Amino acid sequence: MVQKYRVALLLGLVLFVAAGAFAQTTGAIVGTVAQAGTPIPGVTVEARSPNLQGARVETTDAGGHFRLSLLPPGDYTVVASLSGFNTVTEKGVHVGLGSTVTLEVAISPAASERITVTGAAPVVDVTSSSTGTNVTSETMASLPVARNFTAVAQIAPGTKTDAAGTTVYGSTGAENQYVIDGLNTTNVRSGTEGKTLNFDFVQEVEVKTGGLPAEYGRMTGGMINAITKSGGNEFTGDVFGFDQPGGLLSSDSSLTQRPFTAGSATTDHSQLDYGLDGGGYFVKDRLWFFGAFDKTDQTRANNRINTTLVIPPESDLPSGYTLPIGSVIDTKITSQLFAGKLTLRATESQNLTLSIFGDPTRTSGALFGVNGPPTTTQGIRKTGGSDYIGRYSGIFTTKYLVNGEAGHHHEDATLTGAGTSIPGLIDQTVSPNVLTGGFGFFDSDKYDRDVAKLSGTAFFSSHEFKVGGDYEKMKADVQNFQGGAGQRIYKRVKNGVIYYRHRYYVDDLASGFNQADPTTWKIALPQVAQPETKNNSLYAQDSWRVVPNFTVNAGLRWESQELLGRGGKVATKINDNWAPRLGVIWDVANNGRSKLYANAGRFYENIPMDINIRSFGGELVCFCYNFSPNPANLAPDPAVTQARSSLLGGATPVDPNLKGQYIDELLGGYEYEIRPNLAIGIKGTYRKLGRVIEDMLQVPITGNYIITNPGTGIGKDSGFYDFTTSAPAPKAVRTYKGVELTATKRFSDNYQFFASYLWSRLEGNYDGTFQASTGQLDPNINSAYDYADFLVNNHGLLSNDRTHQFKFYGSYQFPSGSMMSGLNIGFATHYASGTPLTATGYSQAYQNWEYYLTTRGALGRGPADYEADFHVGYPINVGTGKLNVIGDVFNILDRQAKTAVDLRYNRAQDAACIGLSTCNGDGGLLATPGTVNPSGTVNIAAAPNPDFLKAGTAFTAPRSFRLGLRYTF
Repeated sequence: MVQKYRVALLLGLVLFVAAGAFAQTTGAIVGTVAQAGTPIPGVTVEARSPNLQGARVETTDAGGHFRLSLLPPGDYTVVASLSGFNTVTEKGVHVGLGSTVTLEVAISPAASERITVTGAAPVVDVTSSSTGTNVTSETMASLPVARNFTAVAQIAPGTKTDAAGTTVYGSTGAENQYVIDGLNTTNVRSGTEGKTLNFDFVQEVEVKTGGLPAEYGRMTGGMINAITKSGGNEFTGDVFGFDQPGGLLSSDSSLTQRPFTAGSATTDHSQLDYGLDGGGYFVKDRLWFFGAFDKTDQTRANNRINTTLVIPPESDLPSGYTLPIGSVIDTKITSQLFAGKLTLRATESQNLTLSIFGDPTRTSGALFGVNGPPTTTQGIRKTGGSDYIGRYSGIFTTKYLVNGEAGHHHEDATLTGAGTSIPGLIDQTVSPNVLTGGFGFFDSDKYDRDVAKLSGTAFFSSHEFKVGGDYEKMKADVQNFQGGAGQRIYKRVKNGVIYYRHRYYVDDLASGFNQADPTTWKIALPQVAQPETKNNSLYAQDSWRVVPNFTVNAGLRWESQELLGRGGKVATKINDNWAPRLGVIWDVANNGRSKLYANAGRFYENIPMDINIRSFGGELVCFCYNFSPNPANLAPDPAVTQARSSLLGGATPVDPNLKGQYIDELLGGYEYEIRPNLAIGIKGTYRKLGRVIEDMLQVPITGNYIITNPGTGIGKDSGFYDFTTSAPAPKAVRTYKGVELTATKRFSDNYQFFASYLWSRLEGNYDGTFQASTGQLDPNINSAYDYADFLVNNHGLLSNDRTHQFKFYGSYQFPSGSMMSGLNIGFATHYASGTPLTATGYSQAYQNWEYYLTTRGALGRGPADYEADFHVGYPINVGTGKLNVIGDVFNILDRQAKTAVDLRYNRAQDAACIGLSTCNGDGGLLATPGTVNPSGTVNIAAAPNPDFLKAGTAFTAPRSFRLGLRYTF
């Protein structure tokens, strides 16, 4: 008996350890078999596909219902048979990643013929209120898109891009979750994309943009979920090569349209990638394999623009340095992408999958803008890592499913070069700034995420009940350098007086360190942070088919996060993140091809590790001002009155009642399949940011910062830059409203398309975990709330607001028998309204444009963004295989037009208060006492920056061509 208990315990532990970062890697087919509307029990329903090992077989219950679960995405043939009745075969039933296909199978008393239906599966998923888009490998190959799996996210309605990645319905590019083969590959530190994966490796990508059930969490944007290819019962493979030659790239006309303060600009020049993939079986219907490799070589041109760079001879540069306008220094980026998978059908209903994929990358040449000699720009940076994931899935007595996964995600980054050991000097007395010495800020990092998750599903009559839980542990090993040799030195001028800022990490662990005595301050070489984060979640959800055409999906999710800092000390633990979800779906036409749906849910942020590293990892930074450019003269000089020296950092206090950051989402819509494979829809989406986590100046003002929920608790008041006055801090606000129209045509009759139009409004005072208005990516510790001065004029149209968006992606394949048999033509086009225009002011303290001198969006809108791309592919039979000749043209119109303009009212070298009727001394407007409302105005006509609202800061790329060959065997 004891031995039995031990075996049971061991099995339970194995299942738990085998559980991982679970996201949908399969789909399902459900339905009813009936004769003249009467359900028929005992019917054998069988599904087969090249993507499925063996067959999935089920027998209809007393109500004629069947469910075929754990189906890898692909096209299926479904056969329903019962003695005495005809056999019905439905071909071309496409099962998408994470989707459920509903079939209504009609059988009749046996006749002489079999009934075969092709392409009858509905496009509309009448069991789900989730929204988004699924893109298959075949579709990816037929459209003009970049060769990275995340590029297809732009097909989905409601998505765009910002400097951090893919934006989803008002959320910034740092609020998504990226999943490959069930493994969370999101960047550990910043919450952005954390893995490069060639789409030749991918079977299907699912872009979830809203309405997610309780099993999904740790995001306030969307989820991009990819599954890699598997083997099969046939040996197949590809050899491919793609070239985007620089000789076919249009000249970059944007270089003359950029702000004068920009000394350099980077443009993509060429890209070559080539590789192979192959799959097959070790044992048919039992053990499959897949492997792939892709080497990419990319060149970026770093152009010197606006002014010739001239550095006179000096001790560290005896010959001086000159870089004329038009000079180009290349950056070479080489990646070696790989993927592999083993798929084991252990029993008829038990499956195991092991996956590995990686993206080691080497970047050499100019790593930073060419605003100085080679020591300030050139080096080698190595990034990337390998990921591993094991998945188990099992069906027990047809009524129970168990899914478990275990995985490891790794990221690595190191930088080498002469500039790492030479202090960097930035001359801010000239425009553009001139750099000498070594590098600016750089770091060497290692990040790891271990994941484990287990879920179980039970089917009872009209209920699909699912429970699950997970565990994630993240570790970071970060070596930070404020610059070469650990220091950046800024040469500055005020009122004709030259002075210097020495910026460096202070080693507070050094012997004799005394925070009150600057003579004891030494540079930390490097500043090391080794924090951890531990995440847990539990959820329960039920999909209840109340009546055959009405479904209620209800669930509750609980999440916790424990953030650890230096020495394993717990900085904060948030363990009350409760996220309810409720969705309803009504098949109005009662034909399995229509749905009227609504969904409400709460989604919590998964706090990236940047806050652990910077706020809890021992970071202590000196902004030390003196009159010496000598790197050895580190101490602040009280005689410098032009700026205030400060020592910032240390262990940042945390509100003991800190709550999690979340959004609430409400959406509703209607979809209808107006003809086979073609569905149209309308949807409304409302998203509201409920609470954020940020750092801010502590009130009563001590000079220290705190981590809090602004507007509540110890963060209810915000301190001003004068370090004396304060005002009630407004809560963070971000409200998104959108209405969209969609039309989706699944590939049939030789064509397919995705079309959408979206009207939206994004308002508030907080962009998100990526602060798009200032370009800062420090999730939860951006500068948005640092000083109350930054909140003045801060409520209005947010940075990513676009009123109108239109997208069309489609392809046509000429039918067999025609003169152009097999020729594929793809087309993509998009249009988006311009983003809001706001006058921003330069903060001398932050060395960035942090102030809103006008209400956000008060100056109108920037230029609209639109372009078009084209794809052509032609297959040629070669031996037993097929050679596909491919051509893509990106940015057909070659507009190279401005998509964003310079919003900087002034420049770094301008007087801080020029043009302001009232001024806080650092470049911002004064506020009415006791509020964050402005007490003054800015004279727009007197902008000292001649490029204000004129020069472009972002452009559509030049027209480029991609040529490719793919041989499939």
